[in-house]
Amino acid sequence: MRRLTKISLVLCFVAAVILVLTLLPSLSLQAREQSDPFGAIAKREELRIRIAEMRAEIAANGHKFTVDFNPAMQYTLEQLCNFKPELKPADSDLVYLYGGRDPISRVNKKPPSPPSDTYYMSDYTSVKDQRSCGSCWAFSTAGMFECVLLKHGINANLSEQWLVSCNTDGWGCNGGWFANKYYLNPGAVLENCFRYKALDLPCKEGCEFVYIANSSHNVSNVSAIKAAIRDYGGVSCAVTATYYFQAYSGGVFDYDSHSPTNHAVVLVGWDDNLGSGGAWRLKNSWGNGWGESGMMWIEYGCSNVGSGGNYLTY
Repeated sequence: MRRLTKISLVLCFVAAVILVLTLLPSLSLQAREQSDPFGAIAKREELRIRIAEMRAEIAANGHKFTVDFNPAMQYTLEQLCNFKPELKPADSDLVYLYGGRDPISRVNKKPPSPPSDTYYMSDYTSVKDQRSCGSCWAFSTAGMFECVLLKHGINANLSEQWLVSCNTDGWGCNGGWFANKYYLNPGAVLENCFRYKALDLPCKEGCEFVYIANSSHNVSNVSAIKAAIRDYGGVSCAVTATYYFQAYSGGVFDYDSHSPTNHAVVLVGWDDNLGSGGAWRLKNSWGNGWGESGMMWIEYGCSNVGSGGNYLTY
C-alpha cells in the first residue's frame, strides 16, 4: 500500500511538472504582454526583421552606408516627416515672404569666389529632437537661422515651439512649410522663452523678438547651395525620408528615392570627394542618437536632397 502511495505521489509530481512546462510559455507571454501593453516587444521584433532586410539589400547593391536601431525608429515616418510641399506659397505671396523688403539690395554684390571641394561648419548649434511632433519644417528653419547667426558670432538657441504654436498659417505637428517669413517679421524668439514640448500648444504671448532677418533667398543648384552655406552659414531644404533614411547609422547615404519630399533639414557642409561625385553634410532634428551624432553624409541630389533650398541673411 505504501509503495502504491509513493508511486502515486511520483506520478502526480511528474504530471505537475509536465503541466507547468506546458503552461510556462503561455504564462511567460501573458506576463510580457501585461508588462508591455503597447506592443514594444513586437515592434522591436518587427524592426529587427526590417533592419536585417535593409542590410541584405544594402550589401547586395553595394550601397555606401549602414543602418541600425536608433531612437527615431520608435516613431513612424508619418510622425517624423510632415514637411508639406503643397503648402509652398504662390508667387503672389513672395512680397509677404520677404516681409516687404528688397532682398537683393541686402546681399553682398561682390562676385563670390568658387567654392572649394570641401567645406564643413566646424561650429554649429546642437542637434535637437523634434520627437513625435511633425515639426521638421520649424526645426529646419530655426536650425538654418541659428547657423546664419553663428556667422555673425551669435550662438543662439531659437524656439521651434514659437513657430509651431504662433504661426498664422495653421501649421503645427501636422506639418508645415519653411517658416522664413516669421523671422523676417516679427522675428525669432529664444528657446528659454517658449520651450519645445512637441505638442500643438497655444501661442505664448510676451516673448521678445530678439533677432530679425534681413532677407530670404532660394537656391537650387549645387554651386549656389555651396556658396550660401559658405557665405551665410546654412541652407534649409527638403529631402525624401524613407525607412533607409530613418535607420541610417553612418557612411554616405546613397539610397535614392523619387517619391515626393516629406522632410525638412539643414545643410551645413559638403565634400566633393565622397560618394559618387560629392555629398552634403546634413543636420537632422531626430536627436543625437540618429545617424552620426544627429548628422548625415548624403550624395548630391540623392532622395531629392536640396529641394526647396533657401536661406536667410542677417
